[in-house]
This record gives sequence, C-alpha cells and structure tokens, in this order.
Amino acid sequence: MLTRTPLATERRRKLRALTRRLSVLMLARPPGLITFDCTGTLFELKASVGTLYKQAVVAEAWKHGIYSAAHAEALNEKAITQAFVSAFAAADNARPCFGAGLCTSEEWWSPVVQQTIMSAAAGRKDCSASYIRPLLPASFDVLYHDTFVSRNGWILKPHVINTLAHIRAWRDERVSIGVSSGSNGTYPAGDNLVLGVISNWDDRLPQLLKRLGLASYFDFILTSGEVGVEKPEAAMFTLAQKLAGVPAGSRCVHVGDSFSRDVLGAFQAGHGWEPVFVCNQAKRAQIEPQLLARVEHAHLESLRLLPEWLGMT
Repeated sequence: MLTRTPLATERRRKLRALTRRLSVLMLARPPGLITFDCTGTLFELKASVGTLYKQAVVAEAWKHGIYSAAHAEALNEKAITQAFVSAFAAADNARPCFGAGLCTSEEWWSPVVQQTIMSAAAGRKDCSASYIRPLLPASFDVLYHDTFVSRNGWILKPHVINTLAHIRAWRDERVSIGVSSGSNGTYPAGDNLVLGVISNWDDRLPQLLKRLGLASYFDFILTSGEVGVEKPEAAMFTLAQKLAGVPAGSRCVHVGDSFSRDVLGAFQAGHGWEPVFVCNQAKRAQIEPQLLARVEHAHLESLRLLPEWLGMT
C-alpha cells in the first residue's frame, strides 16, 4: 500500500491552495477603471502647515531687516496650524470647492493664508502686526506658486512609483496581446484599463503631479476645484466614470486613505465602485467597528499590496 510522507502531503496541500488562488484570479473580472485619492494616499506634506507657512514668512522677513525677522521668528508653528484649520473651514463653508465658479483658487487661498498667519500672531507683542502684515503678499506668492505645488512642500508616500508602474505595465501587456478590461477606448491605451485621480484639490493638482513625477501614470485628473463637487458626493465618482468612458457594469476601484471621503464615497456611489482603504491598523481602529462592518470595502496596510489584491501579480 502506498503511503504519503508528511513532506508530500504538505506539497500537495500547497499545490491545491495555489491552484485555488490561480482559479480565483483567472475568474476575477479585471477593473475597467482604477482611481486614486492624492493627499495622504499618493503624497503627503513634508512638514506641518505651520512649519511651511512660517518658513515662507521668515524667509521674506529677512529681506525687510532684522526687526521683521525677529517678529517672524516668534511665530508659533502649532498656532499657525490651528489657525489654518479654522481659516480653511470658514473659507470652504463660504465658497466650497476652492471657490469653483465664484473665484480663482488663488483668490480663494490668499485670504486663507493671510487670516491664518495674522490669527497666529494676534495678541502677541513679539509678533506685531505692523511687522508681519507687510510680509504676507510675497509670502503667499511663494506658498501658492512654489511650496504647495512642488517637492518643497510634498513627498511621495512609500511604494507609490513602484505600484503605479506595476499597474501600468500590467495594462500595457494586456493591450499588447489584445485583452480587454471593458473601457470604450477613449484613451490612447486602447480598449483597456483606465487610470485616474479623484481628489478634493484645486486646479494646481496637475502641475503638482507632474513635478512629483506622477502625472504620466494617469489618463485623467478630476478635482473638486474643477467640477464644483467633492468627495464623498456620488457625483464625483459618476463624473469619473463618464470621463473614463467605462460602460455600465464595469468594475471600478477607488483607492484612498480617508474612510469618510474615499471609502464611504465610493461605496455609496454604487454602480460598480469598490473602495480600497489604504491605512495602517492604528488608523483603521479609529473607525467605528459597526461602520467598518456595514460598509463593504477592502483594507490594505500598504499601497504595495494593491497589485496583488487586484490580481496583477
């Protein structure tokens, strides 16, 4: 009688598991559209808002003399960050989506920055308004046109380039052998997967993505400042599907780090959307367990795991 050794049994078990996994991957419907959130998902600030704002003000202050520099150096970074949260919320409430249809994003941001810095300086003798206020126009120009649209203000999250390159390579290989994922061929890649960005950002995002070396990976960039709606509104996701040209019933995946904006937004949008929540366990633990259970989504601790989850390994 033939008997199986423990080693042979273990090999057979692993082979069956691998076969099942391959069968799932082969039967899984490939996505026709994958979209990404930006801030917190693809890139993040190099330092706090308070630190970046203060750096710009101090650099400008030294051009005005030692007294101006002394008052600028006395600005408190934490106070600036706290003042920014309030100023941003007030501006967003008054003119949502960075003033879409009402003003330019530059006109929207200018009072936010000025109010932030002046609020942080208020009531402090060592941060006199008479010294700080003259510094604001030039400081704002640096912040708006350079810091927050370049590597001076942002750094890539881990594994971003490798992940996007992997997905693009998978797509290009399918195009070369004539395998379709279900789009209508609106984009140059052909009748295949479309990659896009859905972000609550202003009209400078394409410029930033280009400077970070990411723009070439995407077929479209959709911002709230451009269309006047923002995540988690379903309209944002519907617009992305229309822009991508994916037919009804296509599998659409949205990847983001915010449960309230990205996960809930994609889940509630329906129509084929699948949310992927990219965050560590500590951040996920902050979400109510009942909400996590009720909202169907995938959770990945790292963007590095996305290609495998998509079946692109």
